[in-house]
Amino acid sequence: MQTCDFLVIGGGVIGLSIARELRRRRTDARVLLIEKEPSCGAHASGRNSGVLHAGFYYSPDSLKAKFTRLGNERLTAYCEEKRIPLNKCGKLVVAKDATDLPALDELLRRGQINGIELQTMTDIEAKSIEPRVKTYQRALFSPRTSTVKPLQVIEAMQQDAIREGVTIQCGTAYRGRQNSAVRTNRDTIEAGYVVNAAGLYADRIAMNFGFSEKYRILPFKGLYLYSDEPPGSIRTNIYPVPDLRNPFLGVHFTIT
Repeated sequence: MQTCDFLVIGGGVIGLSIARELRRRRTDARVLLIEKEPSCGAHASGRNSGVLHAGFYYSPDSLKAKFTRLGNERLTAYCEEKRIPLNKCGKLVVAKDATDLPALDELLRRGQINGIELQTMTDIEAKSIEPRVKTYQRALFSPRTSTVKPLQVIEAMQQDAIREGVTIQCGTAYRGRQNSAVRTNRDTIEAGYVVNAAGLYADRIAMNFGFSEKYRILPFKGLYLYSDEPPGSIRTNIYPVPDLRNPFLGVHFTIT
């Protein structure tokens, strides 16, 4: 049996960030992170478009709005500190017709309340950023949106965590709760605190500890269509005005 002060389940960007922060705050603590795959970031954290969103999509009173803005600022600073290539290409949000304009205005309102830098521009001004873009009357431009290669971020965070004293065990899958211990495919772990950062499986683990009885994670998978155009053909990320009733941002172009 292993013992630790903090056990973090999940080696994605959230799990690694939490493990590092715990180690910073409690320098004498034994922090153990377990990841079921052979390497960290093998699921959602490493398999996404790498867009650092600015935070104007979300309701102003939501934690998601707050955390997206702060996350953009801190991850941008982290990438610059670690010299991880960061494409500060921005994002255009375009309207297909007049029915999109109220939602476009709502995005601007949310962004202003959230303290996000946004620029309203005409269709001609939008074309000055990306000549091939089409929008109805006007568009929004987010200069703080950027893109990064997710696995480069994960690798840097993992190296920092190890250097700071976090123990990382890959190939170690959570199997269940065993009294006051956590059972894995390798052994059992006795921990003072358990941090659940297991991504799409977090609800199942939470239920083992008496939480999330009324909540379920509904997973969705996005599909990619790769362009055969050379890098730089599109100058910025291009997104449609989303249906704000749904948790999707629509079909979009990203510079990844």
